[in-house]
Amino acid sequence: MTDASTAPVDPAALRRDVEAISAALQEPAWLLEWRLEALAAACAMDWPDRKAEEWRRTPADRLPFRAVPGMPAPAASNGAAADPPPHQFFPTPGQAYLHHFAGRAAAGSGPADGVLLAPLSAAAREYGDLVRDRLGSASPGPLDRFDAFGRALWTQGMFCYAPPGAHARDSLHHLVSEAAAKSDAWTYALVVADRGSRLSLVEAGASTERDAPREGGALIHLSLELIADEAADLQFAAVQNWRRGAAALTTARADVRRDAGLRYTTASFGGDLDKQRIDVRLAERGGRADIRGLFVGTRDQHVEHVTRQHHAGAGATSDLLIRGVLEDDSHAVQYGVIRIEPEGQQTSAHQTMRNLLLDEGAGADPIPVLEIEADDVKCSHAAAVGPVSPDQLFYLQARGIPVEEAERLVVRGFLAEIADGIADGHLRDAVEDLIEAELHIKHADEPAREPAGATA
Repeated sequence: MTDASTAPVDPAALRRDVEAISAALQEPAWLLEWRLEALAAACAMDWPDRKAEEWRRTPADRLPFRAVPGMPAPAASNGAAADPPPHQFFPTPGQAYLHHFAGRAAAGSGPADGVLLAPLSAAAREYGDLVRDRLGSASPGPLDRFDAFGRALWTQGMFCYAPPGAHARDSLHHLVSEAAAKSDAWTYALVVADRGSRLSLVEAGASTERDAPREGGALIHLSLELIADEAADLQFAAVQNWRRGAAALTTARADVRRDAGLRYTTASFGGDLDKQRIDVRLAERGGRADIRGLFVGTRDQHVEHVTRQHHAGAGATSDLLIRGVLEDDSHAVQYGVIRIEPEGQQTSAHQTMRNLLLDEGAGADPIPVLEIEADDVKCSHAAAVGPVSPDQLFYLQARGIPVEEAERLVVRGFLAEIADGIADGHLRDAVEDLIEAELHIKHADEPAREPAGATA
């Protein structure tokens, strides 16, 4: 195996790796076969390039074009897994969680109200039909080579299942730790809210050393499937604070069914590159999807959201709102597509993308796209890029608030609409602390400056 940014793909060697991973995780034969089918698809593909609309704004020099699997860490001599490192987003006592580190899992018990939260490999052994019938059902085929390799190479798998009618009172947590000394990390998560259930899940990733050297940056890939079955209510929140130098790629696909609701919230802070692909499919009447995103970009980070609100049936609604703050020389891209099929009559779909620039070197490209083939719909889109409003700063300064604090208050208010919508109170507080920490770091060693220009 190699840690080069671009490494040749050896199908035979990768097959041996996949077989070894599956054996180490004691997976049933059908799951190994599923992995191998994904591996064959990946090996037959090319790496994404700038000819594809969804990749042409992504800086290629930050993408590790490689498939370097890791092996689950061996258990200790007494048969137990090693103690996990501390995690920045560890839940409050009593909440159920699953913590992955180096391919090993540690679970914490809590009142899950009948909801199953388990490593994916173990769930495939113990609840075979439950997992097999749903794995891949929200995402029938891989979108690109990274996605295909993500299905084949994962060592950190999670399965969360709310049975029909179950109502989880507290959020469940899936935590992933990435150590600076390690290489690439591949995670797969399958989340199912069955008929009439109510489920809130937190997916949180953090590095043990946020400011580790950027040389030899890791590829951190998350494959995510979300299924909200008939009349279910699924709230999902993902937050990451990866180390400098990491390239974080997320491929998330959601299937929202009749009268079901999905609230998808994402918060991004770390890494050199954070690229998220979020596809939501609504094919049945009464389905509702709210997609919310916030981020704070610093240094020369690149933060990218590629979203698709796919209305393939009548009478569903979707709404997208992304807000980001960019400092230094950071850059953001939001490429959002609303796709309404001819069958998607009487649907309502909207998207809003707003970016607040705090420095002249920062930039953003919000790109809303509408593809509508039905004539009885309500659709809208809005996009804005600009600095903090001088009027807002003047108002606060006129009341004795220093310019740095005034700007911080404006930024926090700008992001509050997203942060306040996070269902889990502990995670909401953690996200607000991260926002404050990023702004504090930015201003700690810099003189006050007077922003100018138009309002975002």
